[in-house]
Amino acid sequence: MSATNMSATRRRVLVVDNDPAERERLAGLLTAEGHAVRTAASTPEALEAAASFRPDVITLEMDLPSPGGTVFYARLRRSPALRETPVVVVSGVGPRPARLARRVTTHQKPVAPAALLDTIRRTVPAQA
Repeated sequence: MSATNMSATRRRVLVVDNDPAERERLAGLLTAEGHAVRTAASTPEALEAAASFRPDVITLEMDLPSPGGTVFYARLRRSPALRETPVVVVSGVGPRPARLARRVTTHQKPVAPAALLDTIRRTVPAQA
């Protein structure tokens, strides 16, 4: 990717997953695409990172340690500064509750890299 193209498509992505190997894999994939990436392993850590980093999109594992991904999502939506932040579920368990699937794009683990990158491109279009 050229430097010009990279800057035009750079997005801030927060990867929320309690599995260190999965966080590293997703962060590496997204960084290689030119995105700025931060990671978090728990709901409290993710909420703090979202508030300070102000991501363009969040990838979320629903099966986080207590409080889980559903609590993270609910708290994110109650935050005036973060409620509009797009969330892409990347999880082995899918969205919980199931009705959340109507509101967010979901990828089952193991996620296909090309599919996730395409979802992020469609969710947060590049700004010229």
